[in-house]
Amino acid sequence: MPLDPTVKNFLNSLKSENPFDLIDKKPLSEIRSIIRNISASAPKEEVYKIENIKIPSEEISIPARIYTPKDIKEPTPVLIYFHGGGFVFGDIEFADPLCRALANACSCKVVSIEYRLAPEYKFPAAVIDAINSTKWVLDNAEKLSSNNKLVAVAGCSAGGNLAAVTALHFRNKLLYQILAYPVVSALDVFSRSYIEYDGYFLTNKLMKWFYQQYLNDQKEILDWRVSPILSENFENLPETLIITAEYDPLRDQAEAYASKLSESRVSVINVRFAGTIHGFIESFHIIKQGRVAINFIGSLIKSTSKIGD
Repeated sequence: MPLDPTVKNFLNSLKSENPFDLIDKKPLSEIRSIIRNISASAPKEEVYKIENIKIPSEEISIPARIYTPKDIKEPTPVLIYFHGGGFVFGDIEFADPLCRALANACSCKVVSIEYRLAPEYKFPAAVIDAINSTKWVLDNAEKLSSNNKLVAVAGCSAGGNLAAVTALHFRNKLLYQILAYPVVSALDVFSRSYIEYDGYFLTNKLMKWFYQQYLNDQKEILDWRVSPILSENFENLPETLIITAEYDPLRDQAEAYASKLSESRVSVINVRFAGTIHGFIESFHIIKQGRVAINFIGSLIKSTSKIGD
């Protein structure tokens, strides 16, 4: 399908103001601030309640934000969300507009996790934070008006990687894993999508730079916590939704991951959104497919037969 006209206009607007073009020109702190401000310009839906908390762990107290929508039924599902940003960018404020929209669409509580970022904190710091924060939610589900059978993990891009790794760690303890254009293979540099769609917002150069910031050593690309597609065991994983974008370099590796899970008899829904690009869900206020994806996630969470069991 041709590139959606709205997406094409969005890409054209980035040619003069893409913050990722500044990675060799400005301090990292300044680029992070620019990206945070861009995200803050998105509309923020009203929710019933927002709580900022600190999740205790053995290394740090992990900042998190809990979103509670109106008119939820108890016990309510809890969706743990890991933001994207190549393991280098993003925080609670960056994820705030999307998490508000997800809470309302899913009619459930959303817990947004501010995991540690590279290069200040390299692998496996983000993984440790993702696992520890999920363990805390599972252990405290009753306090969150839920139970530990109603906890799901979700993430976009790098956050999808962390959600996938977390699901592999906890397996059948989770309700769902929802992976939006996840990066699941650091080895993927020759797939059709990686070559053909280089430059449609996400670039191969940028992906290489992200891994340089995140990893301590090139050998770590073979660690399943960096490349979950290399895991030796996909059994007993939760039901899975994988969302991909047609014009995304990461499309093929995410869809290969869906095939891997299906081969291991994991229940998988793989939806490719035509005519759009990496990051379209976070840009839901601009790209219409983003809102469609959010509503699809909401329908999945609300319709599951496990709610209320």
